[in-house]
Amino acid sequence: MADLPSGLLEACVVVGAPSDKLRDVYQLHQQSKSGEHSLLEAEVLQVHAPPFVSKETNSSQAIGPAFSRVQRRKSFIKKKRRDRAAEAISNGDTASRPEVSSATEDISVPKDLDLIALPQLCFPGGLQLANEQKEDSYHFLVFTDLFGNRTHGVVVQCYRAVQSCQEGVVQNGHRWNSSKTRFYAPFAVCVISKFPYYNALRDCLSCLLVQLRPARQADFEETIKEFSAKLSLVPLPPPGQLHVSFSLRPLQVVLPSREDQDSPVIDIDLHLPFLCFSHTTLLQVLSCLLQEQRLVFFSSDWARLTLVAESLLLYLQPLSWQQPYVPVLARGMLDFLMAPTAFLMGCHISHFEEVAAETEDLILVNVDEGIIQSSWSETIDLPAIPLAAAESFMSRAECLQLHYDLELCHLGMGTDANALRCQRRDWQRRLNTQIQNIALELVVNIF
Repeated sequence: MADLPSGLLEACVVVGAPSDKLRDVYQLHQQSKSGEHSLLEAEVLQVHAPPFVSKETNSSQAIGPAFSRVQRRKSFIKKKRRDRAAEAISNGDTASRPEVSSATEDISVPKDLDLIALPQLCFPGGLQLANEQKEDSYHFLVFTDLFGNRTHGVVVQCYRAVQSCQEGVVQNGHRWNSSKTRFYAPFAVCVISKFPYYNALRDCLSCLLVQLRPARQADFEETIKEFSAKLSLVPLPPPGQLHVSFSLRPLQVVLPSREDQDSPVIDIDLHLPFLCFSHTTLLQVLSCLLQEQRLVFFSSDWARLTLVAESLLLYLQPLSWQQPYVPVLARGMLDFLMAPTAFLMGCHISHFEEVAAETEDLILVNVDEGIIQSSWSETIDLPAIPLAAAESFMSRAECLQLHYDLELCHLGMGTDANALRCQRRDWQRRLNTQIQNIALELVVNIF
């Protein structure tokens, strides 16, 4: 029997702009009085990975925990102050703390975790300061190693107020002097796991934000570390009907199990492609995937790119996509689209015209508009799915109940949030099973 990972968490990484850069930007902003902010380069501020160390351990060990289940492939050498990350992105008071001298620290990171590319993927549109508060936003990442093994990430981007005090130190938090000019700096928390528990990890990060908002500056890093340690202790459910449920306050989080050892983990809403595409367009996209074309998905929503792509690949079961797969490309990674092989990648919709004009032989899928075309023509000149298989698929798809609100018409208003979430999960699980059966029948009918 293969050894299973000991816990849900592979690593938790905090990404953002360091405090010294925020200080420089603040000073320039005060001098120029300009309302525009330039893009900043995102950096890794914290890395938390099992095993975790005690509070008594020195700072270099706390920042760079060893990772026992993988080989030490590389080191991430970096100079920074201990309170640099907390000072840049925390939510609380600016307490006077003793200075910690800079030291070169040797940080061991999990295998296949690229700390060079990760900041770009956590801020695929770039890290930009804002003049007003913005809502928290989530998106999802997929990392693939040289052997085709995938690791999955869920990212939340948050904005916190930034202000310069009289001593020239950047101050973040909810207690600020209203007479001073302020702006908002984003930071991101990325939770990485070997299994695609997208909904569950999004719930976990939502619970983390509840803890971070009232946290003081000095407690920010410890709160992240405690959160990471808890996730690393959550066991993965064995194949079968047994799910794992745990409380993270205020939510009850559920990890659904796989049907058997060879089945994929499904913690995603499989009906999303049916909401984005007509049945005819959806069959065209599936046909391009089966013929291993060079596909690029576009959307204004980074989260939608991964969720739709992951759903479509699950439709192909028991077949699997063996070509390069990068559902989210940061703005600095567009040259990946020049690869001569088949691939499936995703870009922001703002790059649509640029990609269509400069790259040939691409299948362009506009997820927002539900449109598919090629980079050389508005029509797709590829063999279509056999007529009998297509008709059977569309006939069965017409019977799907895709709107959860219709399920609630005969029910009263629930008062227990966790009970309502459980009810929603049960409905989604039933719908996912129906969609899997329809997709499997389509693959069987094609071949």
